[in-house]
Amino acid sequence: DRKPADGLLGMGKGPSDDACHDRFAEAVENFLCEFDSSVPSSDEVKEVLGYIYGSTEAENTPLSAYWMLGAVHGFTAGLIDRLQPQQASELAELYERVVPRRKRLPVQKKVWTALRRAER
Repeated sequence: DRKPADGLLGMGKGPSDDACHDRFAEAVENFLCEFDSSVPSSDEVKEVLGYIYGSTEAENTPLSAYWMLGAVHGFTAGLIDRLQPQQASELAELYERVVPRRKRLPVQKKVWTALRRAER
């Protein structure tokens, strides 16, 4: 009887009733913290960020997952400084295509700004 977005962003049942969203976000955040502490190369950072940013682009991405995949973009902001300007530019192009301006959540606006700043 559950709806796909139950618990998501406080809609439907409360997030505490369906903690999968919290567990997913926590797992992504933990991975990115460990990845950052390993002092990855710019190429490695570009590959990971490209994977995360592009994850919502697939046609078969369920709507129930789409919003969570976009929400975790905020955890990537600290890694953007590790990119070379050309790589930041390439990721900014991907981001523009995958997360058009009219669809950006506040956290995605911050990521977009950080990518544009890293291009310089």
